Formats: sequence, C-alpha cells, structure tokens
Amino acid sequence: MNIKEFAALKAGDTVENPMAPGSIADVVETTPQGVWITWNGSPQRFFYSVNSTAWMHWSKSTEPGL
Repeated sequence: MNIKEFAALKAGDTVENPMAPGSIADVVETTPQGVWITWNGSPQRFFYSVNSTAWMHWSKSTEPGL
C-alpha cells in the first residue's frame, strides 16, 4: 500500500497483511493522523499513524471483513 492508498481508506474498508497470512482487518475509523482498525474480528482497536510504516505491508482487500 502506498501513502495515497492509505489516505483513501475509509471506515468499512478491509485490509490484509500478506506478511502475516490470515491477518485481515476492518477499518473502523479514520482521522487525519491515521486509522483505527480491528484485526481478525477482535473487538480490540489498534491505531496506525500515517507516520508509521506498518501499513506499507497492507493491501486493500476486495473480500468483506470478519
């Protein structure tokens, strides 16, 4: 994923991390600073900043989230 793809994420989008097979996340909230997501259907939310690099490994999924 590049910075433009990351910036275009919106609540309801699904992303996956091919570096961790089976890791699928739902975007639950976006802010100008980054995104809040839940991994693999967990209620735990995680924040990923636009200044981080973790999201560079993600790809937007066409499959619905969990």
